[in-house]
Amino acid sequence: MPPAAYASLATGVPVYALSFIDDDHVVYVGGGGAGRSGVANVVNVARLDVHEAAPAHDHIVCGINAPVAQMREGSNAHVRVFGYETKDGQVSVQLLRAETSLVLTDPEQYQKTCTLSPDRRLLAVASTDGQVQLHRYPSLEPLFSPQNGILSLGEEVYGTDFSHDGKLLAITLASRIVLLSTTPRTVDDATPSFLPRIVQTIEQPRVGSGARGTFRVARFGRGPIYDGARAHALYALLHAPPTAGSKARPSYVAMWDTETWALKCSRVVSQRPATVLTVSPHGRLLAVGASDLHLTVLRAATLQPLLQVLHAHDFPPTCLSFSPNSRVLVSGSADATVRMTVLPPHLMPSHGASIR
Repeated sequence: MPPAAYASLATGVPVYALSFIDDDHVVYVGGGGAGRSGVANVVNVARLDVHEAAPAHDHIVCGINAPVAQMREGSNAHVRVFGYETKDGQVSVQLLRAETSLVLTDPEQYQKTCTLSPDRRLLAVASTDGQVQLHRYPSLEPLFSPQNGILSLGEEVYGTDFSHDGKLLAITLASRIVLLSTTPRTVDDATPSFLPRIVQTIEQPRVGSGARGTFRVARFGRGPIYDGARAHALYALLHAPPTAGSKARPSYVAMWDTETWALKCSRVVSQRPATVLTVSPHGRLLAVGASDLHLTVLRAATLQPLLQVLHAHDFPPTCLSFSPNSRVLVSGSADATVRMTVLPPHLMPSHGASIR
């Protein structure tokens, strides 16, 4: 099999988050953090290859803490909304608004996730100290009823992801995956209210030698439902615990049925801890990045490996995203690079075909 075509961009700063804003533009965020490292913090947009006119306006939403002094005073508008505009092949980014969502006054704690629902009507925000809040978007109005406040889970949140229909939010903690309802609840014909309502909790499954693994990230399936399934699956990365006398610490991808919440299957994806997982927009592919510096593309329906990119970065990948048309996989790393991998044509099924 010939290697996948790729290109790399030197960003000049460590990259910790990225996302496509259309097929031709990817936004990446990184830098030196709050310390005096001399490395700037940036929100940049890179153009991959423009074949069609890009949207004239859209938004980028991310989490950025206020300066330490402001945080300690209780002022931390950490949810930032940026506008971007493309003109004559150039992209400009400007801050539009900043809002407070979570109670973050300790500079060591920060907003860990910022996730929009598939219909772009809800925004999930979660932090390193376990706080979770939902907002209507683009108004940023808090969704949970004021008397109930912010959901607190008591440990670091590693990731958040909405189901394909937006009715569930998967919240990944090392010890469990919490499934939160995003729909209002009516009690005794009263006015519908939004409560932090947990509908399911997935505990750590046994992997490998039988020990319980720890979760790293969870993602819902996307796109059409294939192969007779009645609902989209939920995928998660798991780390096996260290074994005495062995340097290997395998990582697994596992798949759950979202109707019965039964574990359907799992597969080893690396002999080292995996760091990132993403699902293609058409739902047929998964991609995993691991601390062995490799990227692996798998078939979503069976977890069969389809493609491996060796030594994609000099440091472990920190973020991973498919383009909206699912033809390009972009990864970022603390080695200050963004890599674009063009997926081989045989991974792109013809219109109407299902992958089995």
